[in-house]
Amino acid sequence: MLPEQQQRILGYFIEEARDHLNTIEQGLMNLQSTLEDPEMVNEVFRAAHSIKGSAAMLGLNSIQQTSHRLEDC
Repeated sequence: MLPEQQQRILGYFIEEARDHLNTIEQGLMNLQSTLEDPEMVNEVFRAAHSIKGSAAMLGLNSIQQTSHRLEDC
């Protein structure tokens, strides 16, 4: 893969990860209400799962492992 393609893909990952991290942040900031809402718990889980999968595809192992740990929690 050409370096400019790698940069573009990494840019897409960062953009998408920001959205997922915002979802996770909101879920954690409102943890009490999140725990009372199964759909919100699933949304936070899906956000972590998406980051994990994308990081794995890009070989970003530390991000993948961190996301996996969050998923497990």
